Amino acid sequence: MKNTRLLFIMLKKIKFKSFYLIFLSLILIFSLNFIKISFLEIIDYQADKTILAEKVDNGDQFSLKYLHSVARTPVIEFFKIKDQKILLTGTEYQSYGAGLPTSNNLGDYILKDNKFIIQNIDQVLPEIMLRVSNYAQTEFIYNQKTYKLFKLAKNETLFQIKIKKISYLSFILRRYYNG
Repeated sequence: MKNTRLLFIMLKKIKFKSFYLIFLSLILIFSLNFIKISFLEIIDYQADKTILAEKVDNGDQFSLKYLHSVARTPVIEFFKIKDQKILLTGTEYQSYGAGLPTSNNLGDYILKDNKFIIQNIDQVLPEIMLRVSNYAQTEFIYNQKTYKLFKLAKNETLFQIKIKKISYLSFILRRYYNG
């Protein structure tokens, strides 16, 4: 009789612990669904395939570096995340070339170390559409990591760079299922 009663008490405790564990797990999953995070996504536009997704915070910065098509000198464009948008903050290049600014209409124009630098552009971009090629050797730089975009897709691929806001649970699931 004592063994039966002891077994009944043990089963009751196990059921309570299981219920408690399931309850806490559901609260955690429910909470993760309501916590929103921002991430920067680079998409192969034609294939509608995510090439890179990085969690970002307000104030984070990134750069795009490429070779100018005519002058064959490096061009670096600097960006900042502000209020869920991409903000072009500056650019740096070594020689005047087609398509590169030649005056201070955009921001503070500086000549330093044989480079043309424009700072404080502060132009809001809802997204960046970027054609990536082996010729331009386009690179994306974020958190001291360099991603050679021209090696991540076929030559002349159109990329879209944008900021998205999704639930933390969706972000975790994307990371898990996309490797």
